[in-house]
Amino acid sequence: MSDAASGVEELVLPSELDILERMDSLAGKYGKLAGFDDGPLMEIAIAVVEAVTNAVVHGNGMSADKEVTVRFEWSSCVFQVTVHDEGGGFDIDRVCDPTDPERRMGTSGRGIYIMREVMDSVVFEMGEGEGTTVTLRRTV
Repeated sequence: MSDAASGVEELVLPSELDILERMDSLAGKYGKLAGFDDGPLMEIAIAVVEAVTNAVVHGNGMSADKEVTVRFEWSSCVFQVTVHDEGGGFDIDRVCDPTDPERRMGTSGRGIYIMREVMDSVVFEMGEGEGTTVTLRRTV
């Protein structure tokens, strides 16, 4: 584990799936600066990619008129990423359980579940007409 200086990087990106590879790379880079080893780095990157995918696809509907803001924050032993879309929000209580036997073979619907499984904290904030913000946090 390293004792790297803290840092912040915020990006405003188009609602395109092409940004996912970059998000995966940056999550690994900044997670490593926070002191995470390879196993946790993969989990963190998966959670970040899931959050950004949800923002692009479900939040912004892949609309060219909408953007996704991603803010990476790291310090010794702590990694946090905040993802904000410009969509209409959703009811978190109506998200289907992907472990339900009737949904296990579905081709989508696992993103929030995965984020919650691999991160220490996953917080959703939604305001009427203000988009959705999800904050992911993990400590070493």
